[in-house]
Amino acid sequence: MHEGGANLEHGTWLHFLYSYHILPNWIPEAVPVTWIVIIILAVLSYLATRNMQRTPVGLQNAIEWVYTALDGFTRNIIGERSRKYTPVIGTMFLFILALNLFGVIPGFISPTANINTTAAFALFAFCFVQYSAVREVGLKSYAKHFAGDVPALAPLMIVLHLIGELARPLSLSIRLFGNIFGEDLIIAIIILITTKVLGYFLLPIQFPMILFAVFTSFVQALVFSMLVATYIASAVEGHEAHAHQEGGTV
Repeated sequence: MHEGGANLEHGTWLHFLYSYHILPNWIPEAVPVTWIVIIILAVLSYLATRNMQRTPVGLQNAIEWVYTALDGFTRNIIGERSRKYTPVIGTMFLFILALNLFGVIPGFISPTANINTTAAFALFAFCFVQYSAVREVGLKSYAKHFAGDVPALAPLMIVLHLIGELARPLSLSIRLFGNIFGEDLIIAIIILITTKVLGYFLLPIQFPMILFAVFTSFVQALVFSMLVATYIASAVEGHEAHAHQEGGTV
């Protein structure tokens, strides 16, 4: 977020990439900021795992603590099979959290304040949920669940199930985008009022809102990851229950 005004899409420290025509103007500045976040997370992961110790210390200890916490979080939602999903859901949480927090750094923006970023996350989550359900119960059982138990109502049930599934990524993307964009916009407006109306550039009136933005950045990343884990649990358990019912009636 650029402290000089309320524009959330232009004027970051990376604007020189456009001024010198390194990047085309049609690419939003959220994209290079996302690249920076990816590089930071990749470097941290490399430094934490390049010399693994049986008794972890330093950065390895911190990363293992984070993984343990995320694994426990995923296990509470999905159950015993959670270990195969923890790397994806945990990575999603850390990535979204880092993207959210970049908006509170002067001279940067939150890439998740761009609807394209949140839509990409939601689309990936949607595909991952469907893939997980098919992998756990099989394509045949997964497809039969959409048709329901009453053959005569199958066309209606299929449409209703498809609407419900497609509504999930829409809800995920809009919820994350709306909350992060709203925070960044409010902070930018407060800074604009301070600098343009009051004339005190260094007066930190926006500081309480920045603290709140840090808190909500964590909450929104947690909510997004929790919903994805919940969707996986409901998809897998629902289709398994349907498969068991079919097996019991045969």
